[in-house]
Amino acid sequence: MKWNRGMLVSVKSGILAAALFFLMVGAANALEVRFVIGDVSLARQGATKKLDVAARVVSGDVIVTGKGGVALLAYDDGSEIKIMENSRVRIGSDIVKNSSSVSVLSGVVNAKFQKLRKGSEKKVYTPTTVCSVRGTDFLVGVSDGAESRVDMNEGALDVHNPYGAVRIESSQKSEIGVGESPKQDAPDTDLNDWKAANDAMLAQSPEKKADAMSAYVGKLGDNNARSGNSINSFQKRLSGKGIKDRAALEKAGADLDSLSGGIEDEAMLGEALESSIDGILVIFGSEKESIRAAFEKVREESNAVREQQRINYEALQAVRESYRKAYDSIMKGHKEYRDKIKGSVDRGAVTPPRL
Repeated sequence: MKWNRGMLVSVKSGILAAALFFLMVGAANALEVRFVIGDVSLARQGATKKLDVAARVVSGDVIVTGKGGVALLAYDDGSEIKIMENSRVRIGSDIVKNSSSVSVLSGVVNAKFQKLRKGSEKKVYTPTTVCSVRGTDFLVGVSDGAESRVDMNEGALDVHNPYGAVRIESSQKSEIGVGESPKQDAPDTDLNDWKAANDAMLAQSPEKKADAMSAYVGKLGDNNARSGNSINSFQKRLSGKGIKDRAALEKAGADLDSLSGGIEDEAMLGEALESSIDGILVIFGSEKESIRAAFEKVREESNAVREQQRINYEALQAVRESYRKAYDSIMKGHKEYRDKIKGSVDRGAVTPPRL
């Protein structure tokens, strides 16, 4: 492919615009507490304290509301996360760096997102669901056993997990069980009643839930192994001769974005699921040793998968660095070629004569 000055300027402008965009997104992703009512606490690095208004929450924080407690979190762009009573919400991730995405671990949350610019999105997670948001108003409910439900108030939402995906629009509801693909038509019941019914099923059949969670953890582990293979293949692609022009560079960038999105989503799902398992262990305590042993086994399986997810994420960052170097190398080569062409032109010979 032959490059000209216009093409090079276009690529450089696109890269600069992308860099500025991500800086803006990073700023817009900061969350602060706008108001707090009743019993609301913040858990950070093993310590728990009362949540204060105007506090800045950071990745890894867990917000817990008690009976009658409500907290409103706001992004800088005006998007809001309202955490209802008897709920647990995690901010960000231990694995995915600099994330300010919200994971609903249990309870009910009302999310209202401002319309985002084309090509951008925010995400809300549960143990079983990824909600891809571009501007909408919806409710998310999560039972103690990690079942999820999404109720649309306004707009549209893409709901997906490792088993499948649906798109829901205004007034539609999606229900997502553990180890199941999202259903587009959930029962038209009150969200709190739905949660209570699912909590009761956990109490009645905990062994069944442990089996479902174990299968789900296995699915995340299998997907993680495939992601690891994709990372290795991508690294070989970057170190070979597969990226040598603009088209190959753009294709590699798009593929890398897709791979990154999948790895980050499943890491967030894994972390949320592990929090659900911890919550179940607290619920049952030591009342039934066999039940506790079953969930502790699932917890060990989850730990192993999360560690592999962490390894994959760190390997992904190395691939990103390799891509940056490939980009710099290609752009340097084309700059040298352009400068050589410019230097070979006799400007005096092409200057129009004075009239």
